[in-house]
Amino acid sequence: MILTFLLKNIILSCFQYLSIIIMNFMSTITELQEQLVAIQRQIDEQRALGKKQAISEIKAKMAEFDITVDELESKGSSRGFREKKPSIIKYRKSDAETWVGRGPKPVWVKDVEAAGGKISDYLVQ
Repeated sequence: MILTFLLKNIILSCFQYLSIIIMNFMSTITELQEQLVAIQRQIDEQRALGKKQAISEIKAKMAEFDITVDELESKGSSRGFREKKPSIIKYRKSDAETWVGRGPKPVWVKDVEAAGGKISDYLVQ
C-alpha cells in the first residue's frame, strides 16, 4: 500500500516535472520564432535601404555620364552586344550535310576525303 502510494507520487512528480520541461521548451521555441521574425524584419529593412542607396548611386552615374534608360535597354549599343550573324555555308553535299569551312571537319567531309574525293567539288557557288 505504501509502495503504491510512493510510486503514484513519484510518477505524478515525474509528469509535473516533464510538463514544466515541455512548457520551458515550448516557450523557448516561441521566443526563437519571435527572434526569427524580428531578424527577418531587419533583413528586409536593410535590403530596402541598400536598394535605395544603389538606385541613388546608379542615377548619379547615369547623370555623370549622360546615360539614358533607352541606352541601357537597347541591344547592340555598345561593343560586345552585337547580334550574332549566321555563318554562310561554304560546302554542301545535301540539305542536311553542310559545312561553313571553319572548325573541325564534319564526318561527311572526312568520308569524302577518305574516298579520294575533293571537298572543292561540294563548294557552294
